[in-house]
Parts: sequence; structure tokens; C-alpha cells
Amino acid sequence: MRTIFLAFLTAATAHAQFGVFANSSDVGAPPIHGSAEFDPATAQYKITGSGTDIWGKSDQFHYLWRDISGDFTVTATAKFLTEGIAHRKAVIMLRKSLDADSPFVQFAIHGDGTPAVQFRSAKADITNTVDFPVEGPGIWRMKLVRQGTAVTVSIAKDGGPLRELGHTATQIGSPVLLGLGVSSHSKDAVNTVLFSDVAIVPGPAGKLGIFSDSGDVGNPKLKGTAAFTNGEYRIAGSGENIWGKSDQFQFVWKEMTGNFTVSAKMRFTGQGAEHRKAGIMVRQSLDADSPYGDVVIHGNGMPGLQWRAKKGEDTNAFDLPFDRPGTYQLKLVRTGVRIFMFLGRDGGDLKEIAHTEVTFQGPVLVGLAVCSHQATAIDTAIFSEVSIESQR
Repeated sequence: MRTIFLAFLTAATAHAQFGVFANSSDVGAPPIHGSAEFDPATAQYKITGSGTDIWGKSDQFHYLWRDISGDFTVTATAKFLTEGIAHRKAVIMLRKSLDADSPFVQFAIHGDGTPAVQFRSAKADITNTVDFPVEGPGIWRMKLVRQGTAVTVSIAKDGGPLRELGHTATQIGSPVLLGLGVSSHSKDAVNTVLFSDVAIVPGPAGKLGIFSDSGDVGNPKLKGTAAFTNGEYRIAGSGENIWGKSDQFQFVWKEMTGNFTVSAKMRFTGQGAEHRKAGIMVRQSLDADSPYGDVVIHGNGMPGLQWRAKKGEDTNAFDLPFDRPGTYQLKLVRTGVRIFMFLGRDGGDLKEIAHTEVTFQGPVLVGLAVCSHQATAIDTAIFSEVSIESQR
């Protein structure tokens, strides 16, 4: 009994020392040692790190971590407590080992407010980065989701809504070391970051990724389906059309208010009707005759901006010249009553095409739509690189 009690006491002490993490140490032997403290009363982590950088072919920083396998979601709020070099870093990191040159992927916020996704694909390779626009210092809510090989990141500043920045693929495998890291970007200085609201949720992200629900609108004869795997949405929809005074299609959506931008890359699979449709939609309700606005691609490659201004009215459309089917980059922007359409094809530049006006009341449903344009057929579209960003 005493042995069991001591084992329990040891485990409880370890939890109290590092919270949801198991270990804390320097990586890459920085000349100034770092440290990590966990306050059980506030559930906050204070991490102090030195080191030249998390960059190049090897790293120096302080790391607080645990082993984990499979899919998971990790969230944390980061606040820099010390002044320092603009490129000092606070990160959520997945790392293969504690070797200085280990493969890793991380979501970083720099001292100057630059968010970045950075990764080393193989041991001792150089580090790659995707940097996002500098937003200035602040308090940052960070979210990283791993699902299969896909890593998706979202961010919010100073209490604003989380917005997805994008995703990348990693072959880092399982298990990995998941944790929080701090680097001062200088071997002669330390940097301290306060992490709060830290949570690790094992298992896959929501069944529908960034969306909350899916289902058919307008009761089509054949039922549609939606699946989210490795960062892609595979949506199969039937229905006579998204047109006229009422619609039939498969819809994947979430509820939103205010202004926003929705982006996605889309392509059809297989053959189908020339006027089958897939795209991005904002809709007042799930009623078949609801007001809506959408940016869609037809089966023959024709892009269209469509809208129903009032419940039960006819659909309006602005159709563009088409060449042939392909892979399309779509973007729908809602700003007040205006719905803007942006379009790119087969890797071409994204360009603003047109806009219209639809007045919605209160929250709206924002998502992805697929319609076969045939009551007796189902068509499938693949959506990737899907993101939703709330705008102030």
C-alpha cells in the first residue's frame, strides 16, 4: 500500500510541477539556461528561454513537452513578459526528438507580432517558414490541430475571434514531443513568455474540421454526404439546382456574425452535368427558399456569382466566360451588405471579379455547397486549403 501511495504522490507532484506536460529542458545547449514554472492556482506556465534561434539546421531554446501519438488539438494564449529582439519566439511545437537538429513543425509568434508556421522536414535539414503579416505586439491565442499528416493553425489577437491561417503537411510521424517553446534569438539574453489557457485534446478535430454541421437543403431525392480527412473536404451532393425560388444541395456550414473572408481550393471528381455546381455560400437559413449569396463553379468550368436577395424570390446571377474544368481557388468576402467574388484557376493569381449586395439579419450560415443539377445523380467536389477569417 505504501508503494502505491508513493507512486501516486510522485505522479501528482509531477503534474503539479508541469501541468499537462511531463518534462522541461533546454534544447541545443544554449549558454544561458532556461526554465519553466507552472502555477496550479492560475494554470499558467512561465517559460524563460535563451538561445540563438529555432531556425537553420539546428536550434537553441527552452522546451516544455510531453509525448503524444495520433491526432490532437492544442491551444494556448501567449504573452511576452520581457522586451527583446523582434524575432524572439514563443511557439507551439511538435518535435521528433530533443536533438538540436531534429525534424519539427511549429506555430510561432515573434516578439514583433509576426505569426509563422515553420518546419524542418528531415534531421539536419534547413528550416522552412511561412510568415504572415506583422500585426504588432499583443496577447495571442494560438491553436494547432494535427489530423493525420495535416497540421492546421489558427490565431487571434487581444481577445479577437480565432481565424484559421492555413495548414501544411508533415511526415514527422508518431509519437512526437508536443509542447511550448521559447527562444530569445540571442545567446546573450533571455526571453520570458506567460502561457495561459493551455489545453491538449487528444483525438481528431471536429468531424467537419472548421465547420459544425452538414446536411441537405431542400430535401433532394438522393441524400448527400460530407467528410473531412487530412485537411480536405469531400462533399457529395444531389439536387435539381441552386437556382430559381428554391434550392436543393448538400451544405457544410457554421454559424457566423459580422464580416468575414472564406477561401477554398475546389475541383470536381468524375463526370456530371454541365451545370452541376460547387462553391462557397453564405445563407440566412436552411430553408429551401432562403436568401443567400454564393461563389460557385459549374461542371463545365463556368464561374458564377449568385444571390437571392429576399426569401422566396428568384435567384440572380452574374456568370463569367468559361474555358474548361480545372482546379479553382475561390474566395468570398462579406463586408456589410456586400458579397465580393475572387477567383483564380489552376494556380493563377486570385483576382477580384465582381460583387453584389444581400441584406442578412443577425447570424448567417457560412459554408461549402455541392449540387448535381440532377435529381437522380450525385456529384462530388473536393475542397482543400479551406479557411474562414473574421474581419473587424
